[in-house]
Amino acid sequence: MREYKIVKPKSRWSINDATFEELFNKYASQGWRVISIAYGQSGNLQKAVLERDKNR
Repeated sequence: MREYKIVKPKSRWSINDATFEELFNKYASQGWRVISIAYGQSGNLQKAVLERDKNR
């Protein structure tokens, strides 16, 4: 069985690529992997869907 997590910035104006990279690396160390990314109209990363094995 899998479990999912949606990650999004607190403020869409204050996050940059380096911040998302740091966040993704933190979740990757917990077994999460990015399966989908949503972008806003301006091309900024809005949110990401993460997945991991629930029975790990």
